[in-house]
Amino acid sequence: MATNASKAYKGALVRAPGGRSSKSYGRLVEGRSSRVVLKTSRPEKRLKYRVTGRVAVTLNIYVRSCEVPPLTSVRIQLERQVDGEVLATHVVDKSFEKALSVSSVVPGSYRIKVSTADGTTPSRGHKSRWTILVSTGDRSPYPQLPADARVRLATKDCRSASVTWPLPPSRTPGSQRYCVYVEPVTSKTAFNACTKPRRRRKSVKVSCHVTGSEVRGTARVHERGGNETTMMQTISGMKPGRRYAVDVYGSTATTTKTKEFLVYERLIVDVPSAC
Repeated sequence: MATNASKAYKGALVRAPGGRSSKSYGRLVEGRSSRVVLKTSRPEKRLKYRVTGRVAVTLNIYVRSCEVPPLTSVRIQLERQVDGEVLATHVVDKSFEKALSVSSVVPGSYRIKVSTADGTTPSRGHKSRWTILVSTGDRSPYPQLPADARVRLATKDCRSASVTWPLPPSRTPGSQRYCVYVEPVTSKTAFNACTKPRRRRKSVKVSCHVTGSEVRGTARVHERGGNETTMMQTISGMKPGRRYAVDVYGSTATTTKTKEFLVYERLIVDVPSAC
């Protein structure tokens, strides 16, 4: 009997290391965004981050969804690695947000946990895609977006359309760059808001323009009541009866070397077949 018990105990030890751990670890680098995908087989993601130096810092954790608007909410949790103590937690349900800003974080090793907000496992075949960025800098590496980040249709006919999008209340201290992309909607027109603009085909780019002391490009700036400012872009060359997807990217860069960016909510335009 003792021999049988010993074999059973050994069998349990052999099977456990072979199983897939429920914890999936990655490593975050200061100021560099990392992709997080939550799915049935991986309902949570834990990333390691190390605070170097000799003085305490403020950790700013930015999270954005690759779907605009996001398909689900996620919970962001900062833990101290040495004892697992939870230092801060927050639920993110928007496309982009500074999820956490934790002050007086001493040098050492930490874990950042990303999981579904309600603790449920995503259903089979469904994914929740996000990016996360940690920065100790005082200024956000991301551009500003207004609370209502939707692209709207102003006018359209059989050959063209004019679209508008709101600018953030304050565009200081620097300029922001906006690029408009338009492409026909097909069965293969998937949209990933985390895909860098330079990965999109050059043929679908309409224009880019910079706000600030002056505006360059084909877009027009409109001042509206309540200090609301919008930009308008006229898109020509459309074909009657076709459906088009309009995407607007915002970034803090004023050149083509765009680093971090955000995307407005996609607009679908149905062009009339007859006017």
